[in-house]
Order: sequence, then C-alpha cells, then structure tokens
Amino acid sequence: MGSTKEWMMDQENQSMRKWMSEAFDVSEDVDEETPEWEYMANAYQNKIDAEDYEAEMQWFAEHPYHEIYESYNIKMHQLQGMLSNDSDSYVDQMKHQMMYSHAVTLFEAMVGDIIKASVKTFPHMMTLLTQGHADIETEKYTLKDIIKHNGVEGIAMLKLNDLTFHNIKNVEQYVNILSANKLSSVHKSDMFKITSMRHDFVHRNGATKDGVVHKINGKTVDSTIEKILLYSVDVFKAISDAAEKRTDKF
Repeated sequence: MGSTKEWMMDQENQSMRKWMSEAFDVSEDVDEETPEWEYMANAYQNKIDAEDYEAEMQWFAEHPYHEIYESYNIKMHQLQGMLSNDSDSYVDQMKHQMMYSHAVTLFEAMVGDIIKASVKTFPHMMTLLTQGHADIETEKYTLKDIIKHNGVEGIAMLKLNDLTFHNIKNVEQYVNILSANKLSSVHKSDMFKITSMRHDFVHRNGATKDGVVHKINGKTVDSTIEKILLYSVDVFKAISDAAEKRTDKF
C-alpha cells in the first residue's frame, strides 16, 4: 500500500512539474526552494480544484435532481432486499450495524446531491442558496477568494461540499433556505434518533455515551430504512416544489 501511494504521489508531482514548465516556462527540474515555487504550486492546485469543480458541476447538469432521488430509492430498497433473517450472531450484528449506517449515508448523499443538482439547474435556487449563505455565514471572503472559487456561487457550492447531511439540523436549515419555508415533517424526531444511533455504531462500536450497547436485527434495519424513506419524501417534495416554482421574484 505504501509503495502504491508513493508511486501515485510521484506521478502527481511529475504532472505538476510538467504543467509548471508549460505555464511558467521553467525547467521541469525546477528546485522547490525557488522563490516562485509556492506561487506556481498554488496555481497548479487552483487549476486542479477548478477542473474538479467543473467536472462535478457537469455531472449534476447531466443528472437531474429527480433522477438522483429515484436512484437513491432503488438503492435503499436493494439494501432492504439484502437483509437476512434475525440472528444474534456477532457477524449478523456487525452486518446489520453496517447496513443501518449505510442507509443513513445514502440519505446524506442524496440530500447533498439533489440540492447541488437543483441549484445547478435552476437559477432562482442558486439565488436562494447564495442569499441564504449571506444570512447565516459568519466567515468573510476576500476578492481573491471570490475569484479563486469562480464567484459567490462557487463559494456557496464549496460550503455545500463541506457539510454533512446526516446532521438533520443541516438538512432542515438548507431545505428551509431553498424552499423559503420551514420544513414540516412528522418524521423529524425519528431521523434525530436514527442519526444518533448511527453515530454510536460508527464511533462507539454500537454503544451509547453511557456504555449501553444497541441491539439490532434485520427487522430493526428494515423499519429504520422505511422511516428514512418517509422523511426523504418530505425533503424531496420541499426541494422539488421550490425548484419547479416560477415567480416574478426571481
């Protein structure tokens, strides 16, 4: 593993030096102690970041938010289909913990992706996102930051990438920003419990802060997936309704 990582780092270094040579007319063997090295290295990283961003935005442009949601539902039902009969064996306990955690991960990815896809497709959704960021963001950005991230929209998308949507407070905050309404869901309390238990599985080997171990089985996981799907319907509907809405305001 170590040799593979070293090889990949060496390949990346060679690519960077080749780009520096072409962009700044310097030798590919330029010394890292050269005064201009840091500037050139930062310029290369900015180029890579911009290419990654463009590739991600292109993916969202080609995959509408409703397609992402449909794919998510398929994966969740496939996960249900993998559930085995109840068992108290250690192997099944571990498998059920992993499936439980993965269900939350699928939810998290779906929320982030449909938000990005909708703001990429609908200009008024991007307007809501940037305005919402302006209201809740305390960090100050320089003109250099704005240029680096392709404007305020790029910064807004960057902040989205940094969020974790297994945090239900984040989910509700951003759904509220994009829908301009408070998300109403009777399944909210269930999601807080589900994500809390998921945290215990991932970080404490299935135990609470008090050391109480969660016991789960196939039925528990199946029921949890159903609850996540019900909450997902409310989240998707709020974003979908906002995305398709047309008003003179925008």
